[in-house]
Amino acid sequence: MAVGDAGTIRRALCALSASPDHSMKWSGAPTPKGRGCFFLAEQGKPSSIVRGVGKVSDMLDGISALLTARSLQDLRAEAVSVFSMMGMPRVICLSPIGHDRSVGRTLVNAGFPLEWENAYLDARHMDDPLPDIAVRIGSAFHWDHLPSDVVLNQNETTYLEDLKSWGMEKGVCVATYGPAARVGFIAASSETGQDSLHAVDMQLFQVAAQTAYLRYCQLMTLELNYEMNLSSRELDVLHWMAQGRSNAAIGETLSLSPDTVGTYVKRIFAKLEVFDRTSAVMKGVMRGLVIASDPEVEAEALARRARKREG
Repeated sequence: MAVGDAGTIRRALCALSASPDHSMKWSGAPTPKGRGCFFLAEQGKPSSIVRGVGKVSDMLDGISALLTARSLQDLRAEAVSVFSMMGMPRVICLSPIGHDRSVGRTLVNAGFPLEWENAYLDARHMDDPLPDIAVRIGSAFHWDHLPSDVVLNQNETTYLEDLKSWGMEKGVCVATYGPAARVGFIAASSETGQDSLHAVDMQLFQVAAQTAYLRYCQLMTLELNYEMNLSSRELDVLHWMAQGRSNAAIGETLSLSPDTVGTYVKRIFAKLEVFDRTSAVMKGVMRGLVIASDPEVEAEALARRARKREG
């Protein structure tokens, strides 16, 4: 199923509601791993959605509203409304997500504890394994019951244990995917974060999350509708900025002086209307110009440089 078309979603949800045990399997699969958003949510009360005509209609209207949200503020409100129907009134959005957890990410928090938000932005994002796990498996799962093949380091284990103290003990997660290699993390929770999750309709949850993220990507593109016109050399510099390279390191890679690289960086800032490297990389990732911290690309580039020197 190609999520993003209102008619397709409406037909699929109606088919799901018509299934006596709600066991209909959604057709289709996520786009390749590494290109997506991460939604996590918690269940407050046993869900009754898709168990009555009124509830189905409410959910259909809610998902249609996600697709037609006119601004990021409207989308935030509609997402809270849709997930609240599943018993999940608290929502966050974290995007973009890449291989490197240290790369800048934008966090939008609607109801999660400020104590968690401050700790996460300060340092704990480096310990959070959930986005990586969700992107790897590509389907919804309970973050308090991780897949058996998941191996965590001590910092990641401690972070998941600390979620309880923030009222985020239980929840479900799913990776969702957008255009231009966009990756993100979205979360929702019950009021207490300690309620049973077993009544969550995981397939319906995944559809709602995917729909919300696709609209998020569309709105971000509209809000970032500026003239970039980056030259090929500026794109090269932006790529290596996204890999965390300094001006000196970029200059060595591209056979340019650090001063020349600095000039290109200033031009990139001006064209992207930003004032720092992190914001430039984030806008580049969101527009599909670069992929942040791509180890395979960097390894190939280094191999080519080595072959050139040997030749």
